[in-house]
Amino acid sequence: MSRRTEIQVGITVLVALIVLLWGVTWLKDLTLRRKVHVWHVRFPQTGGLGASDEVQVNGIRKGAVDKLRLAGDQVMVDLALDADVHLTTDCRVAIRNVGLMGEKVIAVDLRTTGTPYADRDTISGVYELGMPEVMANLGGTMQAVDHLASQLDHVATAFSKNGDLDKTMANFRVTSEQLQQTVAENRKLLHQTLEDLSQTAATTKELTSGREAQFKRTLDSFERASQNLERLSGRLDSLRAQFQSVASKVDRGNGSLGQLVNDPKLYDDMRASVAALNALLADIKANPKKYINLKIF
Repeated sequence: MSRRTEIQVGITVLVALIVLLWGVTWLKDLTLRRKVHVWHVRFPQTGGLGASDEVQVNGIRKGAVDKLRLAGDQVMVDLALDADVHLTTDCRVAIRNVGLMGEKVIAVDLRTTGTPYADRDTISGVYELGMPEVMANLGGTMQAVDHLASQLDHVATAFSKNGDLDKTMANFRVTSEQLQQTVAENRKLLHQTLEDLSQTAATTKELTSGREAQFKRTLDSFERASQNLERLSGRLDSLRAQFQSVASKVDRGNGSLGQLVNDPKLYDDMRASVAALNALLADIKANPKKYINLKIF
């Protein structure tokens, strides 16, 4: 067999293998797509998730990631799940870490309650932080702690150089000793005060013990007095309104009293009548016989 023939046979076998693998893959995809349902989930990020990654439903493998694409500042992920899996609004879809090396799967917490999603609905997914993200955040926290420790060391060094730290500690010590001395000196007074408070409480208890009924009657009396005062206040308001009405009528000149108050001529005539009456009384006193004619038979 010539070399050319060997090359032709090799190329033919290679093409046949490629066609066979493509056909098997196509048939497999065709078979799977007949048994799966594609769901659209929106995530804020995917953290390295890739196509064909596993999808677990309550811990059981039920599908795979079909494809990923950017949608604005978020990522749309198509999930190919078994046809017997039905997602509802109570289900939770999350990207979860399953290993120390950062392996990621999509975990579906399946719930039978809630409203079922339609084919065109977009499900909101959750991105759960894994060990790599936590370690990265911890690195930033450690840097902040190291920076804070460095600043505290600088502050302590500055205090030590100026002697302020020793002075501050000495002041704290003196203050503590003075406080302790003050408490020791007033301990007897504090005990006496507490005893007085205890005796006062005991006296109050003795005065109130067995007099609940009397206190209740007193409170009832206060309540009745309050009600009586409220009624009296209402009556006084009514009386005030009546006085105000009378005063208004007098001020307008309505009625006899109003005319008497507002008519100057009537006032002058009344003064003249009073003056004449006084003069008559004075004349009667002075000359009684002039007015009284008494005959005795």
